Amino acid sequence: MQLNHVFLKPILILRSTQMKLKLIAATALLASSFAASAATYDLGTLSPAGFDSWGESSARIGTGVTIDDTWTFTLLADSTASFLASQTFLVTGGAISNFSAVLLGNSFAPGSSTTTSQTLSWGGVLSAGTYSVHVTGLTTADRTTYQGAVSALPVPEPETYAMLLGGLGLVGAIARRRQKKA
Repeated sequence: MQLNHVFLKPILILRSTQMKLKLIAATALLASSFAASAATYDLGTLSPAGFDSWGESSARIGTGVTIDDTWTFTLLADSTASFLASQTFLVTGGAISNFSAVLLGNSFAPGSSTTTSQTLSWGGVLSAGTYSVHVTGLTTADRTTYQGAVSALPVPEPETYAMLLGGLGLVGAIARRRQKKA
């Protein structure tokens, strides 16, 4: 009987190890079914010298994955800026459900949607600084991607407006003198 016990112990240890591995594999599989895309995309620093824009595509995301992405960009000067997240798909079932974004606490849901695309967009004046746009949704098709883009045009400084008004006033004064002389 002791001889059987000696042979059974390694078999029981082996089975116990196999069960543990199966449990770990099942846990990993279950965790992947609740997966989330939590990527950060850096759209870089936009030039204050004039109009500048940049965009890129998200990574490919599987079916049923929660999107929880962050897009960042930096403005070196006060700018009229816009952010756009858009997705195109071949069939209606390929749309990202609950596709939305948040910038500075303001949510923006799809502004324009068709049977093959959906777009999130925001525009306004932003001060110099670094900004993050939080994009969320749930993929309904395999290998889903979407694009993020930002553009900015520096806001003219008050001195620029003062010079413009001064120049217009000077041109007006010269035109008036010419009329009086004629």
